[in-house]
Amino acid sequence: MKTRHLYLIGIFIFFALCLFLTFNKHSKSGYFNYHSEIWSDKAGYFVYLPAVFNYGFVAADFPDSIGDKTGNGFMLDRENGKVITKYTYGVALMQAPFYLLANNLAEPLGFQKNGFSPIYHWSVNIAAVFYLLIGLVFLKKFLSLRFDQNSALLAVLAVFLSTNLYYYAIDETGMSHVYSFALFSIFLYWIQKSNYLKEQKLWKNLIFGLLVGLIVLIRPTNVLFLSAFFFLDIKNRRVLFERLKNVVHLRRLIPVTIGVTVIVVPQLIYWNYMSGALFKYSYENEGFNWLNPQFLSVWFAPDNGLFLYSPFYLVVIFASVYMVRKKKMSGAYVLVLFLVISYLFSSWWAWNFGCSFGSRSYVEYLAVFSIPVTYLIQRLRKTTVFVQLSFTVFLIALAVLNLTLTYAH
Repeated sequence: MKTRHLYLIGIFIFFALCLFLTFNKHSKSGYFNYHSEIWSDKAGYFVYLPAVFNYGFVAADFPDSIGDKTGNGFMLDRENGKVITKYTYGVALMQAPFYLLANNLAEPLGFQKNGFSPIYHWSVNIAAVFYLLIGLVFLKKFLSLRFDQNSALLAVLAVFLSTNLYYYAIDETGMSHVYSFALFSIFLYWIQKSNYLKEQKLWKNLIFGLLVGLIVLIRPTNVLFLSAFFFLDIKNRRVLFERLKNVVHLRRLIPVTIGVTVIVVPQLIYWNYMSGALFKYSYENEGFNWLNPQFLSVWFAPDNGLFLYSPFYLVVIFASVYMVRKKKMSGAYVLVLFLVISYLFSSWWAWNFGCSFGSRSYVEYLAVFSIPVTYLIQRLRKTTVFVQLSFTVFLIALAVLNLTLTYAH
């Protein structure tokens, strides 16, 4: 019991510290500029909330010039009365509880109840830190099912402090990555704990369907992460067929499908409102150059190159290869997944993904990339004190580098 109390106290202190860091960071940058919580892409994700809870999707009722003030992340078609955003509503759904709290407190605390005053920006910060905490807690729980507690804890701390997850949880709180990271961590814990849906009740399968639907809704390319259900820890074809059987079993398939549908339908309704069609590729002229992937640029370019800004990902690659050499198939899965998503990201028309810190699209995948890292840490903990100390110092150096680059950025 005493250990659990210390654990809860530690979580509370961590949450309070991250809140301090994000509020301190944003207190220096003001509102309605590149650094603010509701700007450009972040505003495009967010706009569903004021549209639903304050303006009933009537463009004319929005504050004047609010699109320009928030970096044109969405468009107000005042002539046709429509609120237009190319982004799906998944991030907004996860931010909704915090937005509603801000909406109810705005006027009593002296702020405009318009969806864009400072208190709404603050709600985004709190949401991001909350989901960061959820993601790290579930990642720790997931890793602890596979490795020893200390190795799992060290890996989780390294993932947070040594990568651009820190930046997208503390600085760019309105972007989708920390929200996807939380969902990925929950997904991994769920499938591990449930033995890949082998023993699931109907209501649990329904919730699992909601989780899957939300993962894909936030970023449709997240569908690649769902491959973990089929291929993580795969040993032979029999195990693969067993997992497929678990999914297609009607007792599981029907509630999972219902859960996914519940999440997807509101998006279809919005697309129909926006364009008159249930299915809409809202990115229009933005697409993939499948025959010209920019692998080297995505990995090494000064313009957001993955390994330059977050060398920790090199540890992921090394640890995955080490797992393969030890005949641990999860290492092979991580390597293949890394290459597949790298092909996807490097084929996007803007392979640098705009004004980001490092290759931001890899951030959420740190949930699964933590597996080989934890495996490596656990193996090293069985070696000499010198090796353990050297690797710990190395991880600390990566964390210092990451935090230095983050605040310089």
